[in-house]
Amino acid sequence: MIMRVRSHSAVGIVVAVCAIAEVFSPAGNAQTPQSLSLLPPPDPMLGTWRFYEGAEFPGAKGELVTQADGTLSLAYDFTGGGNYVAAFCDLAKPVHVGRVSFRARKTAEARLTVRVTDSAGQTFQKSVIFAHDQWQRLSFDMRNWAMHFGGADDGTLRQPIASIGILVENEGLADPAGAVLLADVLMEAPAGDSAAAQGASGPGEYLVTGFGDTAGFGSGGALQNHVWTADFAQTGSVGLSHSISLFGSPVELALRVRGGTPGSTLSLHLGSHFQGFHRVVGTLDGGEQTFAIPAPPEGWEFGGGENDGKVRNPLRVVGLTWERGSAEGRPAQLELLELRCKTNIVPDAVLTIFATLHGDDPAQLTASCRGWNLLNRDVSGTLRAIVRDWDQHVISESESAWTLPANGTPVEYAIPVSVPETRNFAGVEFQFTANGVHDARSVATYTRPLDAAGDTALRPESPWGMGVYLYRYGDHALMDRVAAMAQAAGVKWSREEFSWAAMEPRLGEYDFSFYDVVVDTANRHGISVYGLLSYWSNWTQPYTEQGIDDFCRWAGAVVRRYKDRVHHWEIYNEPNIFFWQGPKELYPVLVQRCYAAIKEADPSAQVLAISTAGIDRKFIQKCLDANAPFDVLTIHPYRGVLLDANFMKELQLVKEQVGGRPVWITEMGWSTQVGGKDERAQAQLLARCYLSAIASGACENISWYDFRNDGEDPFYNESNFGVLRSDLTPKPAYRALATICQRLATGTPRLRDDFGEGILAFEMGESLALWAPINDGSVRIHARGEGLRIRNLMGETLEPKRDGTLYELELQAGAPVFLTGARVTIDGEPTIRAIEDVLQF
Repeated sequence: MIMRVRSHSAVGIVVAVCAIAEVFSPAGNAQTPQSLSLLPPPDPMLGTWRFYEGAEFPGAKGELVTQADGTLSLAYDFTGGGNYVAAFCDLAKPVHVGRVSFRARKTAEARLTVRVTDSAGQTFQKSVIFAHDQWQRLSFDMRNWAMHFGGADDGTLRQPIASIGILVENEGLADPAGAVLLADVLMEAPAGDSAAAQGASGPGEYLVTGFGDTAGFGSGGALQNHVWTADFAQTGSVGLSHSISLFGSPVELALRVRGGTPGSTLSLHLGSHFQGFHRVVGTLDGGEQTFAIPAPPEGWEFGGGENDGKVRNPLRVVGLTWERGSAEGRPAQLELLELRCKTNIVPDAVLTIFATLHGDDPAQLTASCRGWNLLNRDVSGTLRAIVRDWDQHVISESESAWTLPANGTPVEYAIPVSVPETRNFAGVEFQFTANGVHDARSVATYTRPLDAAGDTALRPESPWGMGVYLYRYGDHALMDRVAAMAQAAGVKWSREEFSWAAMEPRLGEYDFSFYDVVVDTANRHGISVYGLLSYWSNWTQPYTEQGIDDFCRWAGAVVRRYKDRVHHWEIYNEPNIFFWQGPKELYPVLVQRCYAAIKEADPSAQVLAISTAGIDRKFIQKCLDANAPFDVLTIHPYRGVLLDANFMKELQLVKEQVGGRPVWITEMGWSTQVGGKDERAQAQLLARCYLSAIASGACENISWYDFRNDGEDPFYNESNFGVLRSDLTPKPAYRALATICQRLATGTPRLRDDFGEGILAFEMGESLALWAPINDGSVRIHARGEGLRIRNLMGETLEPKRDGTLYELELQAGAPVFLTGARVTIDGEPTIRAIEDVLQF
């Protein structure tokens, strides 16, 4: 039997039902599945599927059809507009869910999104595209969501789950009408079988900082041994700065102090993702006081960034300000005793561990694991440490009993680590397991520095760039050191921000001196610069006709200054999101006038524009429709998961959209913050996105964001995108960058299609990169000539099995290898090994 209905209403229409077993949690009001099927068969007592046409974005049509074999057909028709259509399953009883998985079949370019709504009415979603039209199993965990809205709207998922949705997005579709087939929808239980592992979020309280000498505060007034000194005879305020990420979803902070001049005031500054919040917490009375401070946003002043009313966890303590207020103008001292945090925590975040690996001698390193437990009881378990090389061979392993004290008191464990001389990489994985809580894991890595200085010649034909961002270094010696490290890695391009506010602080008064140093330093180290013209100077009128005219006049002056050294100019950064605070329709106006100003100053200059966060094809089309002129389209295709073949297809589609003009990726990257990608995974992703982008034939230049970590907070994603840590020690992504830039330094890029399904092959000059994006595999190759050398991503020489000129090469999923010195052809078909072909997100 086939059931068919159409929906044209906002509430949708029931078309099929979910089948789930009646297994209940200890609380008795929510189901606890181990692996429960939502398709097929139906059970109307437990849940229902319904169609929804995304009525908040009018125009989409479609239907949800239950096929005779139990699969669902989700039809879509975006001919009249709209953003998405969806199949939602509303659960009759909430369920504690660890993963949602299903099989899907769709057109290659279609974008699917999984959406869940939690017990507090907050909705979370993340998306994926896989570039084939065959059946594919997908598995989504309950972490690392791309978006959240509704309910508490704080980014903290509160189990159990009330509904699950599968959406088709109106983005990048070759045909606006079609259908996606869905089958075998399963919910899996969270890891662990205790009430603690499966329960909803709960309260926790812990010490954020005791303000001791090792607390890490930078100060505009001396802070020593908890005592903050200010001379209010000389200044009206002093400040302390830091970045301390707060665990969970903070509810209230408590700041305890003693002393200070009566009448002076304290303010607290918090940061979120591209946001800032400020609040006066109280007036000092000279005695001991505790200020209770509710978490944002209520009662806080917004301090810049994306002011949309949403708090994006983790919140960070970024500063304190002590102002004289009505106090006497004299020296004063204030004891900062402690800052505590009350927070809501979810079960899989009650334990956090963070690993580091440090030391100057790779034969005598120390691996440390720091742990926090936010429960109100101690947690005792086993801490295991496994040391592996790049190819995942175990170097050493050990385990020990370990106890994490209650209430967030940090504790540390350390072991010695020795890296063999023949290895350029070692990773230490710490695993902590205990009864009744989710496991915790953290990886620290060592990467051997590069020996060679690199090439100082400018090679603008190279596609290999990096956001070195030399403009961030006021210390010219440090700027030169960073540029030298980029040179050693083989970087040939850098995106450098030319700040209008810094270069023309007052109308008609130009100061190019610092940027002269930036450009000269880059060129001296063999790095060509493309200049990012941004943002607004303090004296102009942003997002007005006058402001645009002022911007273009300044841009022309900059281009004239550097036209002998800089030949590529990018107009503004990510105007499709909050970096552009004015009307979006004004950006194409800026591009039109700035393009003319640049060409007038240097007719040979290449103008880069649109510069979208993501591949925002709707915004790109609006700019095209407004006749915004440009020579090169720039995009920032950040994503949580990289599917190489699909990524290449996306780039080809957007190049086609802009009429075949070149596409440059001027930002792309993955952060290594706690809860993000580990450093080994980051290195693999850097290699794969660089290789895939250029192999696509659509992208001519790619740069990573960014070269060096922006800060030292291990929990804040924006601080951890670098391929170097803030102390300039290399992550493995630095060596991955060097391997690509050095092995593929010359020649014409070419994607080879003779290595079979599941293997990607990218050739440039006399070098070949091979990788299996998703699953481990092996390939037999013939080498013509005796000079074949095979290296892994860390530049280590590999010795595969060999019979004369025939080599059997093992490929680990996501880890490219590089072959040089001989012409290589495949022998037979590759072998791709997969226990189950599942894409996990």
